[in-house]
Amino acid sequence: MPEEEKIEELREKLRDYYGTAMVSGMPMAVVDLAKLENMDDDEILEEAEKNHIR
Repeated sequence: MPEEEKIEELREKLRDYYGTAMVSGMPMAVVDLAKLENMDDDEILEEAEKNHIR
């Protein structure tokens, strides 16, 4: 899988992760979801690793 597609797949998984947290009563997830949209590729990889998302 090309690197760019992998990054976008991870970004989408992180959106799902934080979106689920947000509707589950964790309002701080809104902040993380907003930050996610401005992260560069390296930050997405780091965030996914931090949250055990592959």
